[in-house]
Amino acid sequence: MDPNRDRVAKAESLAKARRWNEAAKVCAELIATGHSDFRVHFCYGTVLLQCGRHQAARDQLCAALRYSPVSLEALDNLAAVELKLDAPCAAEETCRLVLARQPDHPIAWSNLGLALSRQGRVTEGIEALQRALAMGFGDRIVRDNLLLNLNYLATDGRDLVEAHRLLCGKLPSSPPKPLPQVQGRRIRVGYLSSDFRSHSVSFFMAGIIGTHDRRAFEIFCYSTTQVPDARTEDFRLLAEHFVDLASCPDTEAARRIEGDQVDILVDLAGHSSGNRLDIFALRPAPVQITYLGYPATTGCPFMDYRLVDDLTDPEGSDALSTERLVRLPAPFLCYYPHTTFPQTVPLPALENGFITFGSFNHSSKISDDTLDLWSRILRGVPGSRMFLKARAFADAGVREGFRKRFASRGLDSSRLDFSGIIESTQEHLGAYGKVDIALDTFPYNGTTTTCEALWMGVPVISLVGDLHAARVGYTILTAVGLGDLATASAEDYVALAATFAEDKHQLASLRSHLQKVVEHSPLCDRFQFTKGLEDAYRKMLSSGA
Repeated sequence: MDPNRDRVAKAESLAKARRWNEAAKVCAELIATGHSDFRVHFCYGTVLLQCGRHQAARDQLCAALRYSPVSLEALDNLAAVELKLDAPCAAEETCRLVLARQPDHPIAWSNLGLALSRQGRVTEGIEALQRALAMGFGDRIVRDNLLLNLNYLATDGRDLVEAHRLLCGKLPSSPPKPLPQVQGRRIRVGYLSSDFRSHSVSFFMAGIIGTHDRRAFEIFCYSTTQVPDARTEDFRLLAEHFVDLASCPDTEAARRIEGDQVDILVDLAGHSSGNRLDIFALRPAPVQITYLGYPATTGCPFMDYRLVDDLTDPEGSDALSTERLVRLPAPFLCYYPHTTFPQTVPLPALENGFITFGSFNHSSKISDDTLDLWSRILRGVPGSRMFLKARAFADAGVREGFRKRFASRGLDSSRLDFSGIIESTQEHLGAYGKVDIALDTFPYNGTTTTCEALWMGVPVISLVGDLHAARVGYTILTAVGLGDLATASAEDYVALAATFAEDKHQLASLRSHLQKVVEHSPLCDRFQFTKGLEDAYRKMLSSGA
């Protein structure tokens, strides 16, 4: 009997049980003894991917492929790692290697869809994801990725809600629980998220969770975070009950929530990455709400409410959601700034002699419509430049692709600057010091990026559309008294950017005091916001309305 083979089998068993760290330890010990074969490197690479150790995962998967260059499983996982490493062009190449060998391989089509989308090729990405589903590949991750990507281009709410209904409307669901009696006791609210970590969602939820009235509410944070960090520890301290469900199967997680007798369970992901909607399908709570992490309806029959406001989802838009809309006092979110941040610097244009427009939004949000608008603005403001910052721009191939897209619109690449992700919070926020005016994306607006830009003294110009995703900029800007920067038409968007760029004195003055304005605005008033949220929770429990 080969003891090494037994130890590999043990690592594989641990990985199957989602005991990632234990599996990784067994693999590491084996390799340290000099053992090397396809199975150990493949298992190690796979569990390292789950542990968030992406570069090491890539090294192990490449080692596995040296033993079996045509292993589709290893190539699939390598593509997934390359996506995590912000290398979508490499991921595309890996996916195409798989598809050259097996054209009907749905996992490769799924990974290819993400790789293309992150290069800004969202239409192609959607087509690839649709092919994965059409092959009968029922993986919920593919479904969720397809629905998320539809939001990047959607302008017709009826088509968008119909897509969600089609893919999610008949999902299995346990029967709803009756509304509980809460008189004379605290209301139990649970927030379920994989993003209780250094993630955009955390900069809206930290203020809420830390501000809830503990005399009237008992707060649970159900964390499905796979790779906890220092921010996770902050939430552990903020919540009255912090429960780690990351390794729990859906049924076990639902039983735990049900055992806590939670009255209201709030989903913070929708169809975005890391969601655990399957827990909600088991209906562990009498009232189930989706909020913040996704810009549209979930289409899921087990989700009762969706929290919005009357600017993002005005009266008359209820038919675009399968959940019942609950309109909070605008804005529907509350920004809780970083606790440490660099000082706001003077307007860069005063020293540079030219205006720098900027966007730090996700590369998938930079649609053809957005590029058309930005190109018109840059052509209309002589000498101006554009600074683009996103994870995908660490990839030279992505940068080159965007240069070509701008060039096809008459823009010389010398006027473009790019940056990949900056891990340091101080340096990330400090990068706003290079930008005079931020330009929002359309039809999927920024959220955290808009708040951060305003916090660092950079005004944001946003184009308002018909759907929630295209109206978030409007509600944020209105909350800080800059509603005039949310324009109703593409012509106004272009004209306002040009007009704003001409008045450097006004820009410099606004920059000098904008952070104080934001700090004292409804956007950051966590006490007033949380009071409105708690009132909404009470109403749901008292009347089901």
